[in-house]
Amino acid sequence: MTLTDRKRDHLRLSLSGDVGSTIGTGLDDIRVRARALPERDLDDVDLSLSLWGRRLSVPLLISCMTGGVSDAGPINRALAYAAQEHRVALGLGSGRAVLDGSAGVETFKVRDVAPDVLLLANLGAVQLHEYGAADCARLVELCEADLLVLHLNAVQEAIQPGGQTRFGGLRERIATVCAALDAPVVVKEVGFGMAPADVLALLDAGVAGVDVAGAGGTNWARVEGLREQGAFQIAQAFADWGWSTAQCVRHTRAVIDTAGRDVVLIGSGGLRHGVDALKVLCLGADIAGVARGLLGAAAEGPEAAVCAVGVLRNQLRIGAWAAGAGSSAELVPALLEGTGGGNDQI
Repeated sequence: MTLTDRKRDHLRLSLSGDVGSTIGTGLDDIRVRARALPERDLDDVDLSLSLWGRRLSVPLLISCMTGGVSDAGPINRALAYAAQEHRVALGLGSGRAVLDGSAGVETFKVRDVAPDVLLLANLGAVQLHEYGAADCARLVELCEADLLVLHLNAVQEAIQPGGQTRFGGLRERIATVCAALDAPVVVKEVGFGMAPADVLALLDAGVAGVDVAGAGGTNWARVEGLREQGAFQIAQAFADWGWSTAQCVRHTRAVIDTAGRDVVLIGSGGLRHGVDALKVLCLGADIAGVARGLLGAAAEGPEAAVCAVGVLRNQLRIGAWAAGAGSSAELVPALLEGTGGGNDQI
């Protein structure tokens, strides 16, 4: 099966398959401390922030999802329209198909409809065995992106027939790209989360940001399991694999603060709505990422995507206001109650 076929399967199954994690994000165990008297007008709530040279109206990211196949082009453009309309960040899917020549860059070309958007190019970290810093710089340039995301997907690669499992020495390769690239480098998981030791290793490698992508949303082991019977049997054991999103955000915030690093924390993994986004921001994320929850709307076209992102943005703003916060800086743990679920002993 070609890379293009696999990407098309990933898109199809993400839209229609039963591919969710069987463990929760941990966010349902957290409550926002609702305020009956917010003491400000909703119109006065301003959650905007500057990030990597771009101004966002709210701390939201449409997370990296798709690219490299013709089906992905309209979806990326629909999401780009929505990102531009609401001034949120947008991540593109893996650009490996561009670098290996199996697909053109057309499905990633969105700058004409999203000139002001913080745009993230994306490549699997394991591909750094094949592609160096110059290739990464070329991908960023071709996508007209502001920064590069390197994604970690060890379990997915191991279950995927023909997957790449050469994860030895990747930290050093990531460090080389961070040092050589003019653009910032963010490293993310794909839905199983990161242990504190992973986060610390990435900080030492010089990353500009970490996207924890905790468990509770799309489970890429299950996606691969639905693509091939042999993989299906292996994938079943990993339906509840990983660190919950709430755990990841809390312990990653602690690692970053303890290390005293100026590193952006992206909280993602199974976020369903703006109140989930509010919770991860209060737990310590600088920006909240949503992926699969927007994919269906994007498949319907730009109008549906603009509407879906608008709903998410409004939910976040109303939730912040109704919790007594008026700015991104005021989204703090004191607005929450609850453990966040799972084992707190990290």
